[in-house]
Amino acid sequence: MSFLLFSFMLMMMMMMLMFIYNNMTYILEVNVLSINTCEFSFSMVFDKVSFMFVTIVMMISSSVFLFSCDYMKEDVFFYRFMWILLSFVMSMCFLVFSGSLLFMLVGWDGLGITSFALIIYYQSKDSLVAGFHTMLINRIGDVFIVISFFLFVFLGQFHYYPMCSTAMTLIMILSIASLTKSAQYPFSSWLPAAMAAPTPVSALVHSSTLVTAGIFLIIRLSMVVTMSEELSNMLLFLGAITCLLGGTAAIYEFDLKKIIALSTLSQLGLMVFTLGMGLTNITLFHLFMHALFKALLFLAAGSVLLMSFGVQDMRLLGSISNSAPFCIIIFNISGFCLMGAPFLSAFYSKHMILEKMMFSSMNVLSLLMISFATIMTAMYTTRMMKSLVWGKPNISLILKTPSSIYVSMVMLSFFAIFSGKFMWSLENWFLEYVFIPNYLSWIINFFMFIGIFMGMTMSMNNSFMWSTMFFLAPFYIHSGKQLNPFLKNLKFLDYGWLESFSKVDMYSKISSNFSVLLFSWPVFLNSFFRVFVVLLIIFVYVMNY
Repeated sequence: MSFLLFSFMLMMMMMMLMFIYNNMTYILEVNVLSINTCEFSFSMVFDKVSFMFVTIVMMISSSVFLFSCDYMKEDVFFYRFMWILLSFVMSMCFLVFSGSLLFMLVGWDGLGITSFALIIYYQSKDSLVAGFHTMLINRIGDVFIVISFFLFVFLGQFHYYPMCSTAMTLIMILSIASLTKSAQYPFSSWLPAAMAAPTPVSALVHSSTLVTAGIFLIIRLSMVVTMSEELSNMLLFLGAITCLLGGTAAIYEFDLKKIIALSTLSQLGLMVFTLGMGLTNITLFHLFMHALFKALLFLAAGSVLLMSFGVQDMRLLGSISNSAPFCIIIFNISGFCLMGAPFLSAFYSKHMILEKMMFSSMNVLSLLMISFATIMTAMYTTRMMKSLVWGKPNISLILKTPSSIYVSMVMLSFFAIFSGKFMWSLENWFLEYVFIPNYLSWIINFFMFIGIFMGMTMSMNNSFMWSTMFFLAPFYIHSGKQLNPFLKNLKFLDYGWLESFSKVDMYSKISSNFSVLLFSWPVFLNSFFRVFVVLLIIFVYVMNY
């Protein structure tokens, strides 16, 4: 499978170069049926954007499949895992080439079903909770897509490429559905929970497949229709909050995979923020660069887990540079790419986003949130590399990494270093110009150095201040014993509004539940504070608007 995906990548790369050189766009449309003036059709779009995206997906998938051959070789259901993973990749390809709603649903629901099967693959309690958590939040996006059916029928078409410029309500509904798939606030809690899947799945989910599906749909919509000011302000504000959310949550985490997952959340917020500024091309450019170095970062973390027999706590890992020097080199490359270090791939996209942010007119609150999130990105990345590279070794790594794992990481590290300059030189569509004073440019460069200094001086304490992610995670999963009698009695509501109880029994149940509510006030205070935070954010957004 890895060889076939690599061959398919080479074929897509040649098609990409041909479409870029000739600046071509082809739309293949097949009418399924027509009812009055509404045509139901399967439509596929072939242009430079779709071929570039599929090339990146195939490049990462071939490396992940090669990595999985050694990482999952002792699994009993190895071939089942590989086939589910292949269907996951093919669903993403369907979504990328889709030009109509019907064809998009094949990829959209295919991603949802296969991601659920991959997250619950280990059949543990945590993976089952994470799988259902992910599925339920993604069903919210499916609800918005079903609502959009009626507006599509009203327009008399089922293809969104091209789309009428007056369909702003439809674009708003599809954008909200995309925000659930790309884990934007307040739908962010499923992304760190999805790390319960095997590491090769996390490398695909957090780089170029599931989380980028919503971003890509918004990019497609913004390429054909100019977004309204209300939608742009919403994307600006939600992207800035999500970027800050991922940075603050990652600072106080110790789980290696969860820190990388929260860094994905932060980078997705930056992409949505860039879409709010109206920079579709730079968003796509940063999406490509982020996919390459994030897959590399997960593969490097997976090799560390393979050598340490599954230890993910950074306080237990300590320094592994003596046992695995090559793995640490790969880890440092991907970490510096995440920070946006000069002359690596992400520098060309992230630095341009920050410069355009200083150049454009927006509310000060969003600008400050992105600035603090940029500092925090360098901060938690430095803290992670300090623990894995420069700390004292705590455990001995006795399992050697197979050489085939290094082949996949070497290929991805080559593209993570040189792809930024190559893509910038290949297609001038990614080029932007900006005029800002020199002191603003120095401030942007200074963000990374402030974060590195703070990450070097930060100690590994036992604080879990932001581990609840602004109270987005469901509190009933880790609730105390005080809530158990109350939740147990809630099941009787399914029998028809407590009609199975007699009046005396009902009064006794209500009185007992009242005592439970009285003694479990801290949990409900936690829930009240969560609602208060959401209302406060909505109020600040309205006041800024």
